Amino acid sequence: MKQKYWFNANKSGYGWHPANWKGWVILLLYIAFLVQSFLQVDSQSHSVSDTLANFFPRFLLFSAILTIITYLKGESITWGAKGKEQHKIP
Repeated sequence: MKQKYWFNANKSGYGWHPANWKGWVILLLYIAFLVQSFLQVDSQSHSVSDTLANFFPRFLLFSAILTIITYLKGESITWGAKGKEQHKIP
């Protein structure tokens, strides 16, 4: 049985993109959490630098979670052109 990935590897070998509806849902949730988090931080901050300083750790956390999900549910990244025998990242 062929495994259906939520994310396909980009042809350049850097990152992933959504492959089916599950991947799109994860990506849209990531964007929604970022927007909601930014608005929450911005409403409690007094300056732009305060907003960015308080938002940045949340951005890193959400991005790390997205990267872990795409790593677990996405296809393996290959360096160079797809379809050729290349070294794969586990």
